[in-house]
Amino acid sequence: MRDFAPVLLISFLILLLLAGSSTAQTGDWAAIEGLQSGADIYVKTIKGRKLQGQVESTDPERLVIWSQERGFPGRAIVMRQISRADVKQVRLNRRGASAVAGAAIGAGIGVGLGVAADAPSKDHEARSVVSLVFGALGAGLGAAIAKSHPFLHGPVSYEAP
Repeated sequence: MRDFAPVLLISFLILLLLAGSSTAQTGDWAAIEGLQSGADIYVKTIKGRKLQGQVESTDPERLVIWSQERGFPGRAIVMRQISRADVKQVRLNRRGASAVAGAAIGAGIGVGLGVAADAPSKDHEARSVVSLVFGALGAGLGAAIAKSHPFLHGPVSYEAP
């Protein structure tokens, strides 16, 4: 248990540092019109729908994005035109920060599983190797999942008045 406590503490501290503040800045649509094509965003609609994707274009009345959505099989990329009246909130995604946090979480879980799996072993060197391997696998898996499904978002770019 003590072997992976520092990893969990470090993971928690990284999450706190990366979370950042996310206070609403303005209800000014000009913030949306200023988004560059290809900007990675998270949109929440008035009806509660949540979309993530890249900006295609903006104008005074709508936001057009390439949304990453569930499909069969896997995921589909769909162009969505969202009218200004339907947009409740827009945030920038932080894929890099999500990937780092996901790697830290995955490493902590992997090391914990490695310690638990090899706890009966009398060979302390083997226990360290198993924990290291599980930690590395967990970090890679956590980073990959978090990068494709970012859970850390930047500050609010737009919030409907």
